[in-house]
Amino acid sequence: MKKLITFDLDGTLLNTIGDLAASVNYAMTELGLPTFSVAEVQNMVGNGVRVLCSRAVGSQHADLVDKAIELQRYYYNLHCNDQTCLYPGIEKMLSYLEKSGFIVAVYSNKDQNFARKLCKTYFGDAVHVVFGTTADGITKPNAHKLIDYMNKLGIDAAHSLYSGDSEVDIQTAQNANVKCISVTWGFKTKQFLLEHGAEYLADTANQVVELANELIAD
Repeated sequence: MKKLITFDLDGTLLNTIGDLAASVNYAMTELGLPTFSVAEVQNMVGNGVRVLCSRAVGSQHADLVDKAIELQRYYYNLHCNDQTCLYPGIEKMLSYLEKSGFIVAVYSNKDQNFARKLCKTYFGDAVHVVFGTTADGITKPNAHKLIDYMNKLGIDAAHSLYSGDSEVDIQTAQNANVKCISVTWGFKTKQFLLEHGAEYLADTANQVVELANELIAD
């Protein structure tokens, strides 16, 4: 039986927060609005660029959201890999998972073009497919893209896992009826994840491999 593990990208496989913060602050500066610290932007991410920019401009400037998105995307397209880096152990983790018989996918709320660009740069062929936000506007925790891919592969929920660093990822896994491995090195704290229903926690990339092999036996 085939096995699938799907990962979130930002805060799970890649530390992208420096470039995300820079892109948000570029948009804010261009719009004449206050900028944010990296930690503040870290608390805004996770639900896609529209929500991110809405949170950044604030309700009092809701009319500027579309312009903020345009500016953020312009800057991020040029600078999406200035500060971004792999979290420790990710390359080995993906290699071990493949050797254990897992198909590896990525489902991110990042713009699909950016997500695929970064995955190609860092993971090459180690990631089989990358889903991100497209013109349809569908974002996690909507799990339809994941469910459709599972159906395409002929993989049932009992042989599929999801792994991410946020409450959105926990909800996505629940909506796909698959187990979620929550990683603690990302944009949310371990306590936050537990408060939002995390059941399986991984403090290291190696623990993801161990949990994956425990949760889905051959």
